[in-house]
Amino acid sequence: MRPRAALAAALALCLCLAAPASARRRGHGRRRRAPDAMELLRRTLKPRAASYEGVLSVELFEHGFVSSRRVAVRFRRPGLYRRELLDASGRPAQVVVSDGKREWIYERASNRVWENAAPDPDVKRLGPDDAFDLIAANYEAVAGATAPVAGRSCWLVELRSRSDGHLQRRLWIDRRTKLVLASEDFRPGGGLAASSRFESLRFPGYQSKKLFRFVVPPGAKIARGLDPDYKSLGEAKAASGMQPKVPSWLPSGYVFESLDVLPRSGHKIIHYRFSDGVNVLSLFQCPPKVRLDFGTLKTAQSVRVGSGDGTLAWTEEGQALGWEQGRLHFLLVGPLSGDTLVRVADSVR
Repeated sequence: MRPRAALAAALALCLCLAAPASARRRGHGRRRRAPDAMELLRRTLKPRAASYEGVLSVELFEHGFVSSRRVAVRFRRPGLYRRELLDASGRPAQVVVSDGKREWIYERASNRVWENAAPDPDVKRLGPDDAFDLIAANYEAVAGATAPVAGRSCWLVELRSRSDGHLQRRLWIDRRTKLVLASEDFRPGGGLAASSRFESLRFPGYQSKKLFRFVVPPGAKIARGLDPDYKSLGEAKAASGMQPKVPSWLPSGYVFESLDVLPRSGHKIIHYRFSDGVNVLSLFQCPPKVRLDFGTLKTAQSVRVGSGDGTLAWTEEGQALGWEQGRLHFLLVGPLSGDTLVRVADSVR
């Protein structure tokens, strides 16, 4: 699977955070005191128990550009999902489907399908409890009342960095199901980086399993990739044939989350993920003669990385930095400033 497709799929997944079992109905017309913010966050990380379907609007902001998209989402408990990235005409440009065992990613433009085992969050290095502990260590949270989103009553939670006090994220959390209905992500120095919001949302009592079965379109090429299993560094070396190279410096609060080995043009690349409990930083390490494209470029500039040159670009998927080290090629993608991405890249030795 192309990393660009993986990032788009990951983006859609991150926008549909978990929701536990529905709470009991409360009396109407009565003001409710805001619950503890950290407890609200803990509940959003629990396994989803409420099936839902709706349409999300997503916007990314950088260098005066705005990239907008709409995503149709369906989720059926315990772990079936379907996400459709819609084009300007409302047709699915990309489809991600999982029946709980296998996951398919289809791109209409190339008429290609990538098939893998469905990701298993239970085998990640950071489980829900670990992720919550990381959030609590790095962020202060405050909850309060706010206007409805998609016609549903919700709480607003603001997360501020413990290191500098800057606002990092706002989350609109459904009062009843604890599903994240909307979010805003901010840059380290201020300014909106990304936002998402449910335009419409419903919780159907029944969803047919046929909605979560993937039918290969006529003439589509199928690529069966390596199943993600979140390997250790030692296992990654054996699986990829490369010595793993990880950053010696990460922004405050970020830790190594997981990695897997992915197929690319007959070769294998290593995909590392680092997280501060809220944001994810991805690093792709490629063997000689294998390069990853940036996707659709909005801006690009040459920057110095170590003793060589790199390219810092704003793409439809966000900020990205590509560079070569020896005969290896690297691509770093994350919701961080260009200077921060360069500093991370400089520490990869």
